[in-house]
Amino acid sequence: MFLIVGIVVIGLVYYFQETVRAWLHCQKFRHIPGPPPDSFLKGHQMTLKRAKNKNAFLEVFLTWVTVYGTTFQFRIKTRPVIFTVDPEALKLITQDVVNFTKVDHLPNRALYGQRITGTYSILTGGGQEWAIKRKMMNSFFAKQNMSTIFKKTVPLMGRLLETKIKPSVGTGAVLDIHEMYTMIFSALPGVMGLECPMGNDHPEEIGRRINIFLDVIPFQLAGAAKKLSAAMSQQKQDTIDLVIEMRVMSRKMVTDKRKDMVGQDKKPNDDMLAWLIEANDAAGLGDEEVVDDIMTVYLVMDNMSKQLGSLFVYLIDYPEVLRKMVKEVRENPITDYRSLDKLKYTECVILESLRLAPVLLRGTRWLNKPMQVGKYFIPADCQFQYSQYVLHRMEEHWPNPREFIPERFANGTPGVDTFTFFPFLAGSRACLGRYVAMVAMKLTLSMLFTNYNLTPVPTSTPPVIVQTMAVTRLKGGSLLRLQTSLQSII
Repeated sequence: MFLIVGIVVIGLVYYFQETVRAWLHCQKFRHIPGPPPDSFLKGHQMTLKRAKNKNAFLEVFLTWVTVYGTTFQFRIKTRPVIFTVDPEALKLITQDVVNFTKVDHLPNRALYGQRITGTYSILTGGGQEWAIKRKMMNSFFAKQNMSTIFKKTVPLMGRLLETKIKPSVGTGAVLDIHEMYTMIFSALPGVMGLECPMGNDHPEEIGRRINIFLDVIPFQLAGAAKKLSAAMSQQKQDTIDLVIEMRVMSRKMVTDKRKDMVGQDKKPNDDMLAWLIEANDAAGLGDEEVVDDIMTVYLVMDNMSKQLGSLFVYLIDYPEVLRKMVKEVRENPITDYRSLDKLKYTECVILESLRLAPVLLRGTRWLNKPMQVGKYFIPADCQFQYSQYVLHRMEEHWPNPREFIPERFANGTPGVDTFTFFPFLAGSRACLGRYVAMVAMKLTLSMLFTNYNLTPVPTSTPPVIVQTMAVTRLKGGSLLRLQTSLQSII
């Protein structure tokens, strides 16, 4: 009896101490405005949960910005978190990679303990090793290297259209937008020297696996009940088995490439795997980290399929934009890399889709030391959150922010310089593949719309952006039929 009483007393004392400690920590942030929490212990958990259930998670933050300003605090349970869409603060956060670091619990690093992209990948890594790799890989993904990649991408796209898309035209088959684009972009690493483990003629298989990963990875961030259910499910074990299999195949790719590199004086500009191997060697890392980078590349390639899936949804809603874009691509056939520059309106359409449906909806950083950020002095050991979704819908930066108006970008992308438009992030953390993405998306739209009309199926359900995710995920599915291109558009 005394033992039970003693345990209860110790538990109550500990609970009291932790509550006092949390309260004292919160007092350090009292100079920063923010919405009143639902309760001290739960913070804004209930408000955000209700918004999540309505798929309005980020809309809550957009509302809070209008009330409390571009930088404010909210609470995850008792922990203060700083949310900002202040352009000056975003500039500091994205450029200072020493004091603003990636958080440790990124879900794509591992799946229930099974390594996926690890801690040193070119996307999610940090520290000196990451900086060395990043500097070397910047040269591979530089804009001046895009003409080399373009020459190999065109025949790839042509082959995929001929073998995977054209057979559906005669039958009137219904194709899912996201699945179609996933198949196309899963093949793209192959033209950059990262051969598909299942064969370059079967990119739909690697695309299928990547989407299985992306469906299961978020379960690790779910509530306790859902997380436990997922951890015990056969789906989780099957997905882990797929991750293991892909890492084994990727490891063989690295071993074979090292043999090919023996005696080579210079790595080719279109051989991404050779570049990744040399970058990891320079950083003092090994083959497992190269495998991490291979897994990372396959995961992020799916981002382009999401982006074009989102873009097509807007084209359905804005048929005049579709007509104008199709007219441009059919009057300006792609003959070489420079001919992509003629697709100015098409680029505006892509940029506007990146504004309204950015690949990255929101991001997180960890502040390691106290410093002035914008208008406020922020204590150390504090989490920062920001959101491209919110920033790109602020009326002070974007008149009629919810309307799809490609003409906003007719004179370039001034928002990049002012940190009011950063779908690819900015600074040393800017997306490595941003030039590849723009070239591939313009080329894909050109070749698709030159050869086919994309007609939406009347009974399809328009996808919506899942606002709780860090990257754009479409809920629902908009289907399309492929017809020959020499017909009127919609």
